[in-house]
Amino acid sequence: AACAAAMRNLYINIGKAFYEPAGHVFAHNYTHYDISGGRGSLKSSTVSELVPILIMQNPNTHALVLRKVGNTLRDSVYAQYMWALEKLGVAEYWEAKKTPMELIFKPTGQKIMFRGADDPMKIKSIKVPFGYIAVTHFEEKDQFAGRAEIRNILQSTMRGGSVFWNFESYNPPISRDNWANRDSLEQRPDRLCHKSTYLDVQNVDWLGEQFITEAEMLKQTNERAYEHEYLGVPVGTGGNVFDNLDIRAISDEEIAAFDKIYNGV
Repeated sequence: AACAAAMRNLYINIGKAFYEPAGHVFAHNYTHYDISGGRGSLKSSTVSELVPILIMQNPNTHALVLRKVGNTLRDSVYAQYMWALEKLGVAEYWEAKKTPMELIFKPTGQKIMFRGADDPMKIKSIKVPFGYIAVTHFEEKDQFAGRAEIRNILQSTMRGGSVFWNFESYNPPISRDNWANRDSLEQRPDRLCHKSTYLDVQNVDWLGEQFITEAEMLKQTNERAYEHEYLGVPVGTGGNVFDNLDIRAISDEEIAAFDKIYNGV
């Protein structure tokens, strides 16, 4: 009953851009999901709703949610998952624990566990009461040291079962050369790379009028910053010392008007 209610509520609460990816998730068409986007793209909220449903659909499984630094968990992904359970209409079926930080599905004892990657030994020593860890969610993927760190964690978690789902959600860093941006360009048959923006959100009330106002104001005053922050476009080359430049010739009249001259090496 809980799972059926959650599925009904899911498509009411997620952005239209995620309808197709959600279908792939439940059909297990891919193992890895690279979910990126700008501010307000609903990527993190969508993943936080998909994961509990996967757990409820697969009784022998558990989930592990990770951030790079453990002390950021409570006010970020843990709170996000609590919100998701309310939106899905199934909060009454889940027990929330803070020490250790876990959400427990009451009918079966399945767990969604929250850990920081800054203590890798705690990740390697995780033991579940039954079954295996089928779902992992790396929130703010770009904050991790690189693909090797994520791969090392997955080598500890992706064992003992037959099906797995791995979600990696993040805002693309400004530099195109950042490892997270380069990583999303590497194709592999078992991974879906998905990008979304606030423009894909069908209900403006989910973001609020002020959010839209701030986005449009930045678009008018600093289009480059708007493209990065709200559209999730990596607009930097990685080699620029100064990013906000207008490249043009300086006239003799402008040079003559310079009143504060500084020299340096």
